[in-house]
Amino acid sequence: MSVVHESIDDRSKARLFGPIVAMTTAGLALLVFLAVFLVMRFDQVAAQRETRLVQSGFERQLAEFDGIVNPQVNWDDAVLNLDQTFTPGWADLNLGSYLFTYNGFTRAFVLDRNDQPIYASVKGERARIDAYRPFAAAVSRLLPRIRAQEQLRPPLTPSTGNRDIITRPIQAHSIADIGGIPFVIIVTLVQPDVGRIVPRSGRAPISINAIPIDGLMLEAFAARYLVDDLHLHRQAPKEPGITSIPLRGDDGKQIAVLAWTPGQPGMDLLEKIWGPALAALVLLSLIAWTVVRSGAAIFSELLASEARARHLAFHDPLTKLPNRAMLFARLQPRLAEITAGSPPLAVLAVDLDRFKDVNDSLGHHAGDALIQSVAARLRQECDDSALIARLGGDEFVVLLNGTTREAAVAMADRIVAAVRKPHDSEYGRLEAGCSVGVAVIEHAGVDPSEALRWADLALYRSKEAGRARVTFFEVEMDAALRDRRSLETDLRSAMNDGSLRMVYQPQVDRAGRIVAVEALLRWKHPVRGNVPPGVFVPLAEECGLILPLGEFVMRRVFEETGRWTSVRTAINVSAVQLRSSGFAAQVMRLVAQVGIDPTRYEIELTETALLGDDPLTAANVEALKRMGFSIALDDFGTGYSSLSVLQRFSVDKIKIDRSFVATLGGGAESEALVDAMIRLARALKLEVIAEGVETERQKERLISCGCREFQGHLIGMPMRSDDLAALIGDGSSRQEPRQEPGQERGLRRRA
Repeated sequence: MSVVHESIDDRSKARLFGPIVAMTTAGLALLVFLAVFLVMRFDQVAAQRETRLVQSGFERQLAEFDGIVNPQVNWDDAVLNLDQTFTPGWADLNLGSYLFTYNGFTRAFVLDRNDQPIYASVKGERARIDAYRPFAAAVSRLLPRIRAQEQLRPPLTPSTGNRDIITRPIQAHSIADIGGIPFVIIVTLVQPDVGRIVPRSGRAPISINAIPIDGLMLEAFAARYLVDDLHLHRQAPKEPGITSIPLRGDDGKQIAVLAWTPGQPGMDLLEKIWGPALAALVLLSLIAWTVVRSGAAIFSELLASEARARHLAFHDPLTKLPNRAMLFARLQPRLAEITAGSPPLAVLAVDLDRFKDVNDSLGHHAGDALIQSVAARLRQECDDSALIARLGGDEFVVLLNGTTREAAVAMADRIVAAVRKPHDSEYGRLEAGCSVGVAVIEHAGVDPSEALRWADLALYRSKEAGRARVTFFEVEMDAALRDRRSLETDLRSAMNDGSLRMVYQPQVDRAGRIVAVEALLRWKHPVRGNVPPGVFVPLAEECGLILPLGEFVMRRVFEETGRWTSVRTAINVSAVQLRSSGFAAQVMRLVAQVGIDPTRYEIELTETALLGDDPLTAANVEALKRMGFSIALDDFGTGYSSLSVLQRFSVDKIKIDRSFVATLGGGAESEALVDAMIRLARALKLEVIAEGVETERQKERLISCGCREFQGHLIGMPMRSDDLAALIGDGSSRQEPRQEPGQERGLRRRA
């Protein structure tokens, strides 16, 4: 019985484990065969890719040689010293010695306009003209191409003023066998870059520069493109496993071949698993082949789709630079690697200046072209270890790992200089600059968002200080920004909580009668106390509050002074308000709502508000004049005073700035300036008032010069509307006037 049970158990085990064993065996065989197939595919793709890489890399190397030579020849100085007057010393320094020392060009020749050699240099030293003879045949095949392009080039005339000549490089290169050594020969036409100096005739000199394809060059090329065992041969090697590409001259003849042993990462792996793979192949070759073929196709498609999705998720589609997501992914580990004593990490925030002007004037396509050009220049200026990312709009970030403060300064200065250069595009020459904020992270524990915020704070300070500059983050900037944001929030609330109020400073005539008042805004902060207008008005302009603040001021002035009939009221208007498209309509609406007479009001503008040819400014001034407002030019003499401004905007009155009044009595020159301003106003039939009058002597001097109206501490300090109404006799209030601290009394009512 035991034998029978054992037989049944064996059959049961066989039925149970047979399929499992078979499936396991088939699965193992499938995995082995899939590995073998992928290994072979990897080797093929690796070899093909390596061949394309070497081919394109060598072509790129030739283009880089062109780019190295071109700046030395496409230059006004080159035209002067090679064409206008041939200067061998200049050619030694800038062609022979320079290109050999820094770039390895062992031969340098110059041909005159008749294509005859006039200069030769061998390995940085001036040589006999005979040194050109071995290269003459190869060069002669390139010269017709150069001369043909020279004939097609527009005629060159010397540039004047700000107009520069834009010349495209005229070059040709070839590979030639010179004495058994392959040389790369670069033939370049001498041309001006700016165009202050142009060639004497229609044919300019030509520079020939040659560099040997030797072991040193091949070693650098192999290191750059990670190619193993790179050698130069006359003919393609016959040995198996050797890959080569031909090097041909301009006539199509093969000069030499570059040969190397391509890497075979897959075969190394295959040798280790050859035994199991062979067993699996024998067992299930047909099934495995079918499954692997279909699986390989699906796998390749999935890999490609994943790569595309990953690239789109972490790169900016316009510039192909890393985006914000990749920046944070790379910044986090770099910040974590910072330890005591290790080199710091520099975060450079780069923002374009005047980018909005390009978008507004030429359109968003021109803006995109400018962004792409800036991205390309950032790549040129930064080495491979730097991470360049575009955060959006016109803002870029550059991460410099393991750097110093001095290196960060140098890099930021190079970026500013590179972006400042004109950008040539299909939309014309685009002019832009950039500002840079730098945050140097020297200790661990800094969050990526905080590091970027520090760089943005420094960038904001660069913008605030005049743009086109580099600013480093300091701890005080953070505190200043928080204080500014707090003040901005308080200013928004101040228009509703009653802490903003209007005061009025009298303006009198020679007899001391009040003829006008100037409305002034004051802010008494509950914590900070009195905040000067010089602080909160620029803040309102920067944060976009100037329009609602200006409306608040006009409404309050109209409401408080609408019943005054015996004096004019002057209201200050910001240049930002004047450039707003809805400003005139806003004033007209307030006039209708409050019901005031515009002829009793005066709009005070600064000279800078009227500069330029802004059509909105002119339209708003014209609309104010049509409503009945008079126009006064404030701070006259301190800006860019011009008769055209006074005439073009029909100014009714000028205010002599307090800086001129303060110097009266200090010399005849000050009095002559004030006298000239008053005479000018009279000649143009303009009213004139002097502000900042603080002493009787100043007032007497002004009267002697012919001034008729005055404003200042001597005349009266700013006061509230009900106090001033009682003083001038307008309105219902008759209580004793309450003056601001330090105000003088004794103002006479207007008769």
